[in-house]
Formats: sequence, C-alpha cells, structure tokens
Amino acid sequence: MNEAPPRQVVVLLEDAALAHAVIELSSAIAQRLQRPLELVYVESAPALLAAALPFTQVLAPGGAQWMPFEPDDVERGYRAQAARLRALAERILLRRTVRWSMRVTRGALAQVALELHAGTDLVLVGAGASAAAALAEPRRPARRRPVVVVVADDSPAGQQARRVGEELAQALPCELRLLPAHGRGDGPAAGIGRCDLLVIPAALVEPRDLAQPAQPTLIVGG
Repeated sequence: MNEAPPRQVVVLLEDAALAHAVIELSSAIAQRLQRPLELVYVESAPALLAAALPFTQVLAPGGAQWMPFEPDDVERGYRAQAARLRALAERILLRRTVRWSMRVTRGALAQVALELHAGTDLVLVGAGASAAAALAEPRRPARRRPVVVVVADDSPAGQQARRVGEELAQALPCELRLLPAHGRGDGPAAGIGRCDLLVIPAALVEPRDLAQPAQPTLIVGG
C-alpha cells in the first residue's frame, strides 16, 4: 500500500511588503517538522469590490491630485505582488531543505484560512512583519527572546498544538507559554499578552480573530 503524502504547512500572505519574515518563519516550521510548504497569496476580494465603486480614487504620485482607481489597477497590483512574493520565496528557500510551492487565490483572509485548514492540519496566517521577524531572525545577545503562546486543551488538536509549540521552542529557540483554552465566547486572545506567534487549535478560532491578526497565527488540527 502506498503511503499518503506528508501534510503541508500552508502559509497565507496578503502583502508582499510584510512577507519576508513570515516566509522565514513558515519555512523554519516546515523544515523542523519535515513537511512541504505551500505559500498561498490571497488577493483581497473586498479591495477589488471597493475599486469598482464609481467614487473610489487614489492619490497620484507626488500627492498633487486624486485620480480614478479602477479594478484593472487592482488586478495589475495583484500580479506584481504575486511576482514579488515568488521571487522572495525563491531567495529565502534556497537556504532551506524544504519542498515548496506557491499558488494564488482570491477572497477574504479569514474565510480562506478557515477553508484551507480542512485540507491540512497546519495553517499559518501571516501578520505584521515585526512580530514574525522576532521569530525568524538570528538571535542577538541584546535582543529579547521571542514568545510563542500555545492555547491548548485536552482535545487531539489541543494536544497537537502543544507538541508543535514544544518543537518550535526547541528549533527557533524561543520562550514557550501554555495558555489554557477559554470558552469560545471569551475569544482565544484573552490572556495572551505579549506574543510573537500564537498556536491555536482550529476549533477555538473565530473568523474575526483572523481578519487582522495581531501576530502570526498557526491554526492546528483539521
């Protein structure tokens, strides 16, 4: 009987300007766990809809005047972002022993994240570059140690989240904090404090938590 292929680490990206540290982080995770890496560039459907409105304008270069902003402008921007992301990934992943691929999809970040987690058990939703960089860059003596917070319970996904957090704490290295799962009504962000990476079982994730994540968020479990 043929063995099933290894499940991937899927990382969602919206902005090429913030992608360097997130790709570094996700490739470190994939290498440590010996998994393929799939980068997914999410083209924002809400941005495209906004550009189609008749009153949408953009400030011209130099800030001299406002100009019409059309869906075609957004489409060109998407293609340019995707090309920059692919070139960036090629440079970064030359240093890693990781098989990787990249694809493009369209939608809202939270919706895409929740849809994709059904096909794998590890989905990393990128956030601001400063938080991801704290995990991805080499340690320096004067620099604070990054913090990974694991929200876990006794469910299989909760136990897997804890195992993944422990693996990352050894690999990066970083400080690991375990936070008991709160009721879903409290939201997983309750009690997190300073956090550079949040590791959380999929059942505890709400779409609103992924719309604009304060830190890179690794969703664990199917």
